[in-house]
Amino acid sequence: MRAVQKEEQRICRHCGTPIRGTGYIGKEGGHYLGEECYFRDTYLDGIVSGIESTYLATIEAFVTAVDAREHETGDHLFRVSRLAVILGHALGLKGQELADLYTGAILHDLGKIGVPDAVLLKKGPLTPGEERMMHEHPDTGRRIIGHIGYLAKAAEIVLAHHEHFDGSGYPRGLEGESIPWGARIFAVADALDALTSTRPYRGAMPFEDAKREIGKGSGTIFDPAVVKALDDASEEIRDFIGRNPENR
Repeated sequence: MRAVQKEEQRICRHCGTPIRGTGYIGKEGGHYLGEECYFRDTYLDGIVSGIESTYLATIEAFVTAVDAREHETGDHLFRVSRLAVILGHALGLKGQELADLYTGAILHDLGKIGVPDAVLLKKGPLTPGEERMMHEHPDTGRRIIGHIGYLAKAAEIVLAHHEHFDGSGYPRGLEGESIPWGARIFAVADALDALTSTRPYRGAMPFEDAKREIGKGSGTIFDPAVVKALDDASEEIRDFIGRNPENR
């Protein structure tokens, strides 16, 4: 009678947890427990694990509540923060710069807690007064976290995430390089996630079509250097978007 061969136990390269089933296999052949472990180990170089774990858990729980309040489908805030970090990585950001970008991206809509439900969830067009109310959310978000020392860079991204490269955005009408670098990166990531995710009124746009659409805004809405990085990192980003269940 043949002896039953014991299955070799695999351990997640990032968190050290045993993997059951197929797990997630990284491009370098290393095994990961899940998408989150692969992402953090590949792009953040362990920086996020250095943030106090209870604090990070609080942030992530809070942004999940923000997503739910807007009746978002899926994990928009988590997806867009990861897309931003992939772009930042392609642009040469490292270490704490990537951690600041990740935190600013995941907290970008924090200020919407100050927007009344009647405005935030309104189905039709906003009145001029309601638009002014909505346009206050970047500054509200900055005021919530701006006094926390190690979130100072993230607060800059939160405040500037609706600025446009040509100065037509809000709340301050910044243009060009006066817009914080992280906010310029985030703007492309946010547009890409919006275009490639399913919405009630339309299907998800294929990655190549979304990339062309963003290219039309290069130099007006978006920083041309970040648009170029989107092209340079196309293979990684296409792979990431392909794992988004809203694209299936």
